[in-house]
Amino acid sequence: MKKLLRISALITAALMIFVMIGCGDDDEEEGDTTAPTFVSASPASGAEIAANASIILTFSEAMGSVSVSGGTVALDGKTATATPAGGAWASGSITVTGEDKAGNALAAQTLTYTLKAADKEAPKIDDAACSPKNGASGVDPADVAEIKIVFSETMSEAKVTAAGDLDGKIFPEFDKDKTLTCKFLGGFKLGNEMEIEFTLSGKDLAGNDLSTTSYTFTTMAKEE
Repeated sequence: MKKLLRISALITAALMIFVMIGCGDDDEEEGDTTAPTFVSASPASGAEIAANASIILTFSEAMGSVSVSGGTVALDGKTATATPAGGAWASGSITVTGEDKAGNALAAQTLTYTLKAADKEAPKIDDAACSPKNGASGVDPADVAEIKIVFSETMSEAKVTAAGDLDGKIFPEFDKDKTLTCKFLGGFKLGNEMEIEFTLSGKDLAGNDLSTTSYTFTTMAKEE
């Protein structure tokens, strides 16, 4: 009888803990009363931008909705990409509003830009700014802890679509500006006499496709 009572008490206690944990989760979700904040815009407010340029907005937390005057918005967690409606911004002043997933309102933000002619020029790889430089030969593999591919202008998206012998050995990370950094996975290191070739894709803020899509370099020969 005592064993039955003990088992019953344990089951009751377990059920109470389960209910308390469940209630705690609900309270936490329903208890979010902290308003999201605006973190940054790229290009930054005050910059000169092409009339057809997109603007990348970043917030302090994942957003439920974001609206931009005169534009349409693609939302991805804490980041929103605002594209001008009709292909061009009608004004150099835009207002950003929104709310987080709990319904807390964002304090309205006003961004101002100087508009210039629409950008129809395709972006390219900035060969000299890359590390190693695009097209370089005789690169010492010991000097390459990671690979940085730099573009000629701010990009709305950039990615590696193929990495040759390095497929599965790198983690490409785009900084939402001009640089795509490829970090090595699992302690992988470059060796001598390697030909590195990446195929890239991307678009600038005006939606122009990347014109140069090949990034290459060759490591130095083995010492005899």
